[in-house]
Amino acid sequence: MRGSANPFEALKFRWVLLGLLGAGLGWGILLSLIETAGWWPLVITGPLMQPVLYLLMTLSLWPIVLWLGRNQRIRYRRLIGFRPKYFSWATGMALAIALVIFSLGSSQLLFYGLSFVAPIITEGFRQAPPLLTAETRLPWLYNGLMLLYLVAVAPVTEEFVFRGILLHRWGTKWGVPAAVILSSVLFGLLHVNPVGLFVFGLVMALLYLKTRSLWVPIFCHMINNALAIALELLPFGPESSLVTFQDGWLGLILIGISAPWLLRFVLQNWSKTHEALPYFVNDTQA
Repeated sequence: MRGSANPFEALKFRWVLLGLLGAGLGWGILLSLIETAGWWPLVITGPLMQPVLYLLMTLSLWPIVLWLGRNQRIRYRRLIGFRPKYFSWATGMALAIALVIFSLGSSQLLFYGLSFVAPIITEGFRQAPPLLTAETRLPWLYNGLMLLYLVAVAPVTEEFVFRGILLHRWGTKWGVPAAVILSSVLFGLLHVNPVGLFVFGLVMALLYLKTRSLWVPIFCHMINNALAIALELLPFGPESSLVTFQDGWLGLILIGISAPWLLRFVLQNWSKTHEALPYFVNDTQA
């Protein structure tokens, strides 16, 4: 690093997690107080508040992340990287499609199993409204905010935090292979479908190591979320067998279609975990 210390050695990622928890609690309490005082025209438990809270919580992470980076003198250009010259964006698109299929299959199996031990929880998810068809007085605003969050804000923030900051922090502390696995585990645990999102995090981390550019996993993340939303707009709706979790065979079929290609990608690119982290490689190319 041209004579300077590794900026990720002293970085404390726990502040990001505490910031996420604090943002959720803080915004929830603040908006509840505003609603009680009659200063807020929306009901805090109404559908429209869902994307509002998502956006507020996610955007609240950025001051914490930027403060940590400034404290450790992280050069964000090197963390983000450059546009890759030899990466096929069609491959990224194909990976996003495979990940959506795998996520659907793993979700199907997860809730199929839960339907036997926790049917009330499964029924709650089955009856949840689709992302872009919530019943609200302002559907255009709800759908616009949800699209903004899912297709732009969430992919950029999650890739920067998990594949950028966390991967380098834990890679410095425990080694890159462990960092790839552990950051993907944490990413999965913070979502409803931990298995599907663990695999998603694993593939995104390897894409970042392969291309040394955060733009690639951000692009794939955006496409993945856009495809997931598009599936909800197809003729089979919330009452179809895809989301009623009554047949485990559907999940097995979807995983059988997508898993071989994803496994092939992971095995072909696992050697990248034994190379230098992108931040330090990009330093030599700056």
